[in-house]
Amino acid sequence: MNDDGRWTPAMRRALELARGGRFRVEPNPLVGAVVLDAVGRVAGEGWHDAYGGAHAEPAALTAAGDAARGGTLVVTLEPCAHSAKKTPPCIDAVLLSGVARVVIGAPDPNESTVGRAAARLREAGIDVVSNVEREPCERLIARYAAHRGTDLPWTIAKWAMTADGRTADAAGASRWISGPVSRTLVHEIRGRVEAVVVGPGTVAADDPRLTARDAPPSGLPPACRVVIDS
Repeated sequence: MNDDGRWTPAMRRALELARGGRFRVEPNPLVGAVVLDAVGRVAGEGWHDAYGGAHAEPAALTAAGDAARGGTLVVTLEPCAHSAKKTPPCIDAVLLSGVARVVIGAPDPNESTVGRAAARLREAGIDVVSNVEREPCERLIARYAAHRGTDLPWTIAKWAMTADGRTADAAGASRWISGPVSRTLVHEIRGRVEAVVVGPGTVAADDPRLTARDAPPSGLPPACRVVIDS
């Protein structure tokens, strides 16, 4: 079944929900889901909130309950068709829910799932709509896709600069170019990554601590502090 645009609002809501798991689900992907009942009303919502926790589809279907029967499941990523380390395959919950249609944003890059879930849904007589808002759905799982397809680390580049493209004044001095909101975000990211990397110039100029201080504790081990110098 082809997308005719009617599923776009629900998919955009699913994308919004998925971001609720940011910095908590890794190395799993961010996923959001919305269940519409048989007449198109929102019956349930869910997202993958934390690594090891319920995935988006079961969460949304549980919230919807019996209202899911004959309805539509809108999900940003193809439901997993394999047993994960901590959770059963989502496809089983989808098949048991009684939904008549599944709308998928992006295929799962996991070789154990890609295409398999959609095939099983069709075999069960469930309509499948694919590639709805595919580009933003794929951007959402960029970390996960990189993790599946390469041995290289996912790298986040961070810097602060003034409107004229500078990072310090003429004397080389600078402080708080960025604002409190962005500084809190930086510390939140530091609390969720495995390493924080700087060059020797940053160390000489700022003597940074490279720790996560101004954000709620993540519960993860502190990031390794790395200085790359010749």
